[in-house]
Order: sequence, then C-alpha cells, then structure tokens
Amino acid sequence: MRDEVVTYAELDRLLVSPEDARRRWLDQHQPALPEANWWLHLLLLVEARWDDRPAERPEWTRLTIWLLAEAGRSGLGEREAAERTAYYVAQMRDAGMPASSLPTADAVVRACLDAIPVALDKVAVLDSPQDLATLQIQEMRDSRHARGLLNAAEPHLPDLDDQDLADRLRAWLAVKPRLV
Repeated sequence: MRDEVVTYAELDRLLVSPEDARRRWLDQHQPALPEANWWLHLLLLVEARWDDRPAERPEWTRLTIWLLAEAGRSGLGEREAAERTAYYVAQMRDAGMPASSLPTADAVVRACLDAIPVALDKVAVLDSPQDLATLQIQEMRDSRHARGLLNAAEPHLPDLDDQDLADRLRAWLAVKPRLV
C-alpha cells in the first residue's frame, strides 16, 4: 500500500467529479500492483463520509457502486466485487436508498452469476460428507465461491424483472445446499 493518505477533501472532490476525472484520480492514487487492502481502505473511507454527510447519501452510494466496479477490474477481482456489491445494494435498499442511486436487481444478480467460476453442470456438489474427500482443491474453491455469490444474490430474487435470469438463479439456488 502506498504511504500517502487519502483525505476527506479528496473524497469530497471525487464525489462531484465526472467519471474521467475519477479515473485519473484512481490512476494517480492506486498502487501499481493490484492491492485489495488499498481498495478496502478506500471503501471504508467513503463509508465514513456516507455516515457523516446524510444529505449526500445518494451521491456517496453511487460513488461506492462505481468504486466497487472499478475495484472489480483492478484490486478486488470480479468475484469479490460482485459479492460486495450485492450485499451493499441490499443494505442500501433496506436503508431506504432511492432506486435511482442503485443498480437494478437484474444487474446485481447477473454480475454474481457471471462471477461464478464454474458452470452449474460442472460445479462440485456433496451428496454426503464423505464426498468431500474425493474433491480436488480447485473444485472445493469453485464450489465455495459459488455458494458465497449465491448467498449475496439470493436476497435480490424477488426484485428481478428478467424471468430467464430469475430461473437461472433458482436453478443455482436448488443446488446451493449441496455446495461445499
């Protein structure tokens, strides 16, 4: 992680900046090598501003969503960013955040399902605890990642508009109890 500190004043400027200025800021501040901790720290700072500045919460929420998308391409990776975004959006909906500040349930669930590292018909499932001993480590990881993404996506099921997407999520949810 770089030694420089991101100040609240910088975050306040980032909040009102257009996307190209935000990208330039990220290019100047993020570490050369992807570092998840840098992104997590930045997200915590933004969350603190969200808490401190209630009148600007919709804008801070949109910035958080944007930062999570950028982090998915850079420091956190697609899977973790999709999972964190799904949980964040659910939390913000529960907090009464206007829908205009949030991605749709369809976008959130699609990102989660797209981030699952293995196809539904290839994912490792357990019929009994003894099955665990037969799995390779990557099969266990992929199954575990699928479970985490499904846990994050599931609360969005009632809000889905795309029935094909809802059916796809339901198919995954049917095997979720047997995932590692």
